Amino acid sequence: MNSEQSVSDQPPGGMAALKRLLLSPYLSAVLAMLFWAASTVLVRYVRLEVPPMGISFWRTLLGFVIFLPFVIKPYRRQAQEFKQSFKTLALLALLLMVGGNAVLFLSLQYTIAINAAVINSVEPVIIVSLAWLLFRDPFSKRQGLGVVVSLTGVLVLISTGSLETLAKMDFNKGDLLVTGAYVSWGLYAVLVRKIPHGLDRRLVLAGILGFGALLLLPLYILETVFVRPTPFTWTSVFSITWLAVFSSILAILMWNNAITKLGPGRAGLFIHLIPAFTVLMAMAVLGESLQTFHFTGIALIGVGIYFSTLSSGKDKPGGH
Repeated sequence: MNSEQSVSDQPPGGMAALKRLLLSPYLSAVLAMLFWAASTVLVRYVRLEVPPMGISFWRTLLGFVIFLPFVIKPYRRQAQEFKQSFKTLALLALLLMVGGNAVLFLSLQYTIAINAAVINSVEPVIIVSLAWLLFRDPFSKRQGLGVVVSLTGVLVLISTGSLETLAKMDFNKGDLLVTGAYVSWGLYAVLVRKIPHGLDRRLVLAGILGFGALLLLPLYILETVFVRPTPFTWTSVFSITWLAVFSSILAILMWNNAITKLGPGRAGLFIHLIPAFTVLMAMAVLGESLQTFHFTGIALIGVGIYFSTLSSGKDKPGGH
């Protein structure tokens, strides 16, 4: 009898462990970075066929439509709280879907990947700085060490281990757009804490996607009329669908989970994984070989993240 009870108790325990793993802010942060890195590679790949505002608008709208059935039940329960959060959600949608993603997609029309990766590497510094500036979040010496080590790893990665390569980079208008996009993304990461703690995360995502689609609509119309329309081909439909599911829905849910539980400073350091994942995907897709500097850069990024995410009483997250 006791043996049967022990066996029967194992599945719930296993399911509980699986649930904890899936809800882990660390896993959420890693997967969000993986999906966003893949999205950057995809948008860069199809940039000549699918214009930036078109792919931004349609992937956001499709993500909203796909996710809508999952928010009906929580909306009935929290309709009043959701309505009271309209301004906050609209601001977050502006920062993430327009200022962050759409501007980043636009920048990929003009700048090379290595320049974008260089600017992306300072995103955790932007987040930590904004969190301290706006909310006086604590910034420990260990956290600073983690930022420096990770940043060093990213620079090693994108410069192929050569200071000469890093020194010769020529920044252009695309690089300025990338910088603006990451500042906007950093503001989003810091201001996520303004969302009411009890508001269902499904409603948060639906609000961001819904407001994002509304804000992107005029930009999409202007692009269609004055630049070029978005063609509906197999390439564009696949790209939009992939981005809607993995970038608009899953990545944002996971990123919000990581920010809420770790705080913007600690969660922000995981952004260093985007260049690392980009290199690995380029190897898989383009057949590039793995060299010594790849190992060095990725190892330094991992060490930096480890230092910045170790628990201590002094490094409590700034989020809920």
